[in-house]
Amino acid sequence: MTFRTRIDRISPLWLGIGISGTLIAILLVTETVLGQWDGLLAEGEFDALARVSSGILRDLRLAIVHCLLIGYLPAAFLFVLQSGRRTVLVLQGALGCTREECEALAASVRLSGRGLVITGLIGFALSFLGPYMVPPVPPTPWSPTTWSPEVAWHRILNPAVGWWVWWLGYAVVTVSVRMSRLARKLNRIELLDLSPLAPFTQQGLTNALLVIGLLSINSLMMLETGFGRMMLVIGGATLVVAALALMSPLRGVHKRIRQAKEAELRWITGAISTQRSALEDEDAGRRIGQMADLVAYRGLIEDVPEWPFTTSTYARLILYMLIPVAFWVLGVVAEEIVGRALF
Repeated sequence: MTFRTRIDRISPLWLGIGISGTLIAILLVTETVLGQWDGLLAEGEFDALARVSSGILRDLRLAIVHCLLIGYLPAAFLFVLQSGRRTVLVLQGALGCTREECEALAASVRLSGRGLVITGLIGFALSFLGPYMVPPVPPTPWSPTTWSPEVAWHRILNPAVGWWVWWLGYAVVTVSVRMSRLARKLNRIELLDLSPLAPFTQQGLTNALLVIGLLSINSLMMLETGFGRMMLVIGGATLVVAALALMSPLRGVHKRIRQAKEAELRWITGAISTQRSALEDEDAGRRIGQMADLVAYRGLIEDVPEWPFTTSTYARLILYMLIPVAFWVLGVVAEEIVGRALF
């Protein structure tokens, strides 16, 4: 519990900034110590004229992107765990549990050590395929004797990125499944007011945002030649994972809403049938009014969405999908500004 409490007190934002900032600072100092700036400037003059991205400049930009990824991934991983536990505590009223019981449920949102080892090793192994997917493919991409100082950075960081990508995916899946199962403990679903279920939707949006954030940083590699095919694969896979990350925490809630709707509609159908049988008695006028009310109520229940989404949910999803495009545009603008300033 002490270790978990310390983990929960870590700020994911400052963790990511600290890791990425430190690595980029070390990278720039290393470039200075090794005297790489002369080569960069000379190549930059050629690059500005020829409008190509290759050589030292390309490798330096890729190294910086890897530094950003290696800071973002642990921060996102930590944020998934923290947000999952916070969601349980926010749902205290809907779950009908005491503070102590909800804290125990929140503490149960944790990851398996064996699962972390297996997924980490899978990501680590797959990361070695990366250099073979980006033309031009060097003859021996994993031979340190062929690495320039800039290439050494993304060759060394790439396996760590692969490890953390799979850890992030494992965390998202585990927390999502836990949130989905938590829906079984909900009190009676109030079909005309789904606002108490908003924390489930927020957890799904958080998962999707974190996955899209990974795509946004990867989109900076589209500035480089040879990365089009790889980005199509990464982009397509990321969008599918983002959709699954959004929907997974809501599966249990969706099932509860559907069951509640079916039960309520069965009751309404029975009540309407009862009113229909009693229409011929002396109080037929009042019976017709009650039937009209029941028919109107049935329409309200039928219109209740089975997924707890609102208009703001769809608006936020659209904004999230625009983030990778915005990152890519900002990367293009920043490259142009730096190129004009230096070269």
